[in-house]
Amino acid sequence: SRQLQPPQSLGSSRVLGSAPPRLVAAMGDSFSRTASSCWDPEGTASLVRRKKAQRAAINQYTELLNRLEQCQGGQDRDGVLSEIKRADREMMAKQEGKFWAGLQDHADWPPLREKRSRLQVQP
Repeated sequence: SRQLQPPQSLGSSRVLGSAPPRLVAAMGDSFSRTASSCWDPEGTASLVRRKKAQRAAINQYTELLNRLEQCQGGQDRDGVLSEIKRADREMMAKQEGKFWAGLQDHADWPPLREKRSRLQVQP
């Protein structure tokens, strides 16, 4: 039978098996978000609503651009293009343009911007 060995030092104060520093930061970040939601529940609710709305918009654009990519041309393409233009107008009008600006800053927007450009769809 094998005997258990004490933890080995890595030459610094860290010990094998201890949590990596990024996990500690993530835990602190989680605590910060939780505390923030307690101190400012309205602000947190607003943030959650904004994130959900951005996700819905990104999903909508993804679906529309995928449909446009599948179009063979003609009326199908024109119909999807008009849906995209309508979505653009709707998103640009939300919150006096602030929603559109926030959407442009979203981490998932650059691939959609690139796809729009490739498909020659300008806002």
